[in-house]
Amino acid sequence: MLRGALVFASIVVCLPALISEGIGGWTRQYTSPRPIFTAASMPSLAGKTAIVTGANTGIGLESVRELARVGAHVVMTCRSASKCAAAEQNLRASGLKDANLTLMQLDLSSLKSITAFAADFLGRDLPLHILMLNAGIMKSPGAAYVGQEMRYGFEKTQDGFEMHIGTNHVGHFYLTQLLTEKLRASAPSRVVVTSSAAEELAYKEGMRFDLWRPNEMPTDYEDGLAYGQSKLANVLFARELSVRMEGSGVTAYSMHPGVINTELARYMMEHMDAQAAASGWFAVQFGKIFGVFWAQCGFDPPGGALTQLHLATADVATITNGGFYHPIGKLTGSKHPQGNNDTLATELWTHTEKFVALALAA
Repeated sequence: MLRGALVFASIVVCLPALISEGIGGWTRQYTSPRPIFTAASMPSLAGKTAIVTGANTGIGLESVRELARVGAHVVMTCRSASKCAAAEQNLRASGLKDANLTLMQLDLSSLKSITAFAADFLGRDLPLHILMLNAGIMKSPGAAYVGQEMRYGFEKTQDGFEMHIGTNHVGHFYLTQLLTEKLRASAPSRVVVTSSAAEELAYKEGMRFDLWRPNEMPTDYEDGLAYGQSKLANVLFARELSVRMEGSGVTAYSMHPGVINTELARYMMEHMDAQAAASGWFAVQFGKIFGVFWAQCGFDPPGGALTQLHLATADVATITNGGFYHPIGKLTGSKHPQGNNDTLATELWTHTEKFVALALAA
């Protein structure tokens, strides 16, 4: 009896830790390449300006907190002005009373909003040393993670793009294009793109350009595949950007922040809760257990922000331009068969430019 209880207790304690290590969760704060990066490792950023997209919640908010703490002027961009204001109040009330924060509205699912934001920012004549492309949307990470295919999340941006690729990649690509000359003028500067381990689960071809601006939901659409494609696009975009900016003093990186307990999974959890409620008591309990399990394995937001903060502030001589990182400071490279395909990275760039031009002309 005692032995069985001890075995069960060991499983309860050890299994979440082992899974956490495998998926890039909280254990990486102790097992990453040394010296392990912490917020205390950050240098002074006095005189530096950073833009953080998706700044009002999750690892975006924590990145703003830490960048401001070490003296950066941080431009917080949020889709909702009211949520951005509430986030600023949170930061100032938590010890950053005198932080240099600027709040600006930005909807990455709208090219019109991105154009207006860039014009506003450039009109302020500020430098730009760190562009942290953190914002993102995920309807579901895919069947490999949740055990079932989901198709409930199909939606299009204001410009007709499938929501994942339109927000997570196209919006950030266009924003970077509009700010490229400012990044060059402010060099040394860097772009940090938040991707995900889900990049490995993109379509087998890597990019399905034919699914980017569909008239209606494609027959082979699935939330996880669409999300994975957008995250693979993040990796390839940073890779290609590093090549195109070579010698300019502008560097680029992408990274998987780890599994994190943030609002990113809100669409999936809402859907699973609704499914569970309709399926009876057992499904409801399973959903609760899944939520507890997720919390035990994942980072909290401060820990989840460390990988992008590391890439945003580390000595460039110690990190690889164009590289894809896992928590924390671990250069891994893409795990998708097409993730290291330089030809596809170039095709992604040219196709995205064409798609943006078509959408702007519409």
